[in-house]
Amino acid sequence: MSLLLCRLEPVRHPFEVPELGIRLYSSQELCYVIYENPLLVMEDFVDERLLQFIREDLDMDFLAGKLENWKKSGENPDNILLLILAECSYYMSGEINRYRQTLIQLRKKHPAEFGKIRADYLFEKRQYGKVIPLYEKLLEYPKDNIVNDLFYSRVWSCLGACHARMFQAEKAYRAYEKAYFYDNRNEKILEQIYYLKAMFPSVAIAPRIQSMLKLIRRESWNTSIERARKKGEESVAVKELDKLFFKDEEKRLEGAAKLVQQWKQEYRAMM
Repeated sequence: MSLLLCRLEPVRHPFEVPELGIRLYSSQELCYVIYENPLLVMEDFVDERLLQFIREDLDMDFLAGKLENWKKSGENPDNILLLILAECSYYMSGEINRYRQTLIQLRKKHPAEFGKIRADYLFEKRQYGKVIPLYEKLLEYPKDNIVNDLFYSRVWSCLGACHARMFQAEKAYRAYEKAYFYDNRNEKILEQIYYLKAMFPSVAIAPRIQSMLKLIRRESWNTSIERARKKGEESVAVKELDKLFFKDEEKRLEGAAKLVQQWKQEYRAMM
């Protein structure tokens, strides 16, 4: 990466990228996000909110106008990203060409395969609420040489993981059960169901799944559960909660309220 020009831009309203948990204060930062996160920006990243930021805060009205015209033209939307990189003069032409090749290679993939790669990227960014519709859309693809039972199983497993991380135990179990239906040789799915049951004892497991779990040696799974519980007990949030009990009642209630509010905000960030 090479920095060619540093612009002084009158940014009063930074551009938020919730998927990355950051705010952008310059065109250089915008270019960096685009260049380093193609899977994030290839779909609907250049919207009215970004155009407003480019026009009003980056003071690049000419670029905003070019981007608007390109969007209206209906031509290759990936070229909009390349236009931003070129106009901001942050990356060299060779770097932009490599980025172009990255976009081309991603677009060459089967639509379902590309969708799965992009959804997995957002999953890694903990955007569970946003990624669930993307995974569900993948299940609408008809079977072919790419979309087969194993593909469906992987997607259902990802849905199970999303729901589990959002504390939606019943939905998580139903997703894992579907995943196992499409790939009943995958012991990893049974392992996830076992962990889910340990986390949420009230979840009702189908008899056939229970019978399969009984046939598997689960010592390593139990070890993982105990390790996770110990780690949870040592987590910062739990320690902060423990500290509250050593304060007087008024301060304890105030501290608890702040901690709960913090947890709520973190949870909303997933949605």
